[in-house]
Amino acid sequence: MLPELHPGPAEALLFDWDGTLVDSQYANYRAMADVLAPHGVTLRQEWFDARTGLSSADLIRALAEEGKEGGAGPDLPVEELVAARDLLFLANADRIEVHREVAEVVHAHHGTLPMAVASGGARLIIETTMRHLPYQGLFTALVTRDEVRRGKPAPDIFLRAADALAVPPARCLVYEDSDEGIEAARAAGMAVIDVRPVTRRSR
Repeated sequence: MLPELHPGPAEALLFDWDGTLVDSQYANYRAMADVLAPHGVTLRQEWFDARTGLSSADLIRALAEEGKEGGAGPDLPVEELVAARDLLFLANADRIEVHREVAEVVHAHHGTLPMAVASGGARLIIETTMRHLPYQGLFTALVTRDEVRRGKPAPDIFLRAADALAVPPARCLVYEDSDEGIEAARAAGMAVIDVRPVTRRSR
């Protein structure tokens, strides 16, 4: 166990799905490469690295914009690319990597504190992926963009999770690995543990 990941005074733990719990950077990269290849677009690994600061959705939009301007981007609407990416993500659900260090925290506190997944991801993707991971049945609540009709960085996703756990936002501790997620959690009045160094080591 990593001491810096142990929660301090808190009544509930909240986790993002896309970055904190699973190594979805790799899964999304693989899926995006499959989506874009038929359009003559070859993704270089450095294009989809955490250091770029781009989420998969941001990358899709950037490539689509390139296409509109005559660049190397695909000639497809962003919505279609997102849908295709999600389908490929689901097809690879059984191969998504778990973040080992964060998994230890989740298992250590199962049954001692209520825990929720609060994510800007799609509910179907998270539910399907979770069936292949050791997290199944460990979370009291799951709140996604489908419930709030917004994606990260939206403080209301965290607030909805706190409400589902019947815990005041100020008593929630959020494990996050993105700038926007950390900002959103703090905007919701929650304490945050920055796990970016941990998730980088897991990859």
